[in-house]
Amino acid sequence: MKTGIILANTGSPEGPEPDQVEAYLRQFLMDPRICQLPRPLWKYVVFHHILPKRKYTSSERYKRIWRAEGSPLINDQEKRADKVQLLFDAQGRSRDSADPVDVRIGMSYGTPSLEEVLSTFKDNGYDRVVLLPTYPQSAFSPTQAVIDAYRRALDSLEYRPKSVVIDNYHDNAHYISAVADAIRDAGYRPEEGDRLMLSMHSIPLKDKRAGDTYVEQTTESFALIACELGIDRDDITMSFQSVFGHDPSKWQGPLSLDVLAQWREEGFDGRVVFMCPGFAIDCLETLYDIPYEMCPAFAGSENTPDKTDRFVWVKTLGPTDRHATIMKEVVDAALGE
Repeated sequence: MKTGIILANTGSPEGPEPDQVEAYLRQFLMDPRICQLPRPLWKYVVFHHILPKRKYTSSERYKRIWRAEGSPLINDQEKRADKVQLLFDAQGRSRDSADPVDVRIGMSYGTPSLEEVLSTFKDNGYDRVVLLPTYPQSAFSPTQAVIDAYRRALDSLEYRPKSVVIDNYHDNAHYISAVADAIRDAGYRPEEGDRLMLSMHSIPLKDKRAGDTYVEQTTESFALIACELGIDRDDITMSFQSVFGHDPSKWQGPLSLDVLAQWREEGFDGRVVFMCPGFAIDCLETLYDIPYEMCPAFAGSENTPDKTDRFVWVKTLGPTDRHATIMKEVVDAALGE
């Protein structure tokens, strides 16, 4: 059986310039999973109020994190996919073997699109496709947005492989231990009064009311991480970030920025160890938000993580060998291998 594997994510603009950011945001914001109002009204709000301003503010943010080789999210996603491919190659399952596995990345918005990847698999006669949205905890958006785009692409291409969709891996033992080890390796010392904050992407409360189990999965992940660290679950502050719109009360809280600012106002002068374990790869929400918003909220407007020892930034698992091994294990488990 010829197997194609898609490591999926939300996506990125082609570049950091306003027009490139606008093109990406237009596709992202018009996704039915993102739409927050009746579609005609939402379209008017997006095109007349959100995009004219946001393309410039987001462009400035992207410019701060952009790499010479391009988008950090795309670059790191490709590096991790290459490492997962090497793990299959080592088992004798390279792309040109008798039992081939082809690992590629695909994005809900922007390029490479899921349709592009599936078209390649179809042309090469792949009869089984595994879709792994690389969000450990699943949510209506973005996880279901990836799955929706995947199914639309299959229909568009009239492609009917055996399809394996992995919804989440929030309780995978190796994912949990990798997060705990990253926190430990960053120097987290609860016995010395360090506060551990794990910040997750927020979701609209309307999704939660509609049955989204994202918060429950997050809570379970954090309990497992606490156990792995040998601390009480209450020693982890669970918070949320990246709300959209002008009314944060409509989103899952507490918000990370609010909690960090409160700790500062309380006069807490110890260390905060901060990580976003729901982000498998660095992106705007980590590379910009953490140094330019989260850290200053706690340590003062003049500070970024490289200028203060009071805010310890634990990076995502990223394109490491260990993370590639986790991805392969998640796929193997879904395939019963």
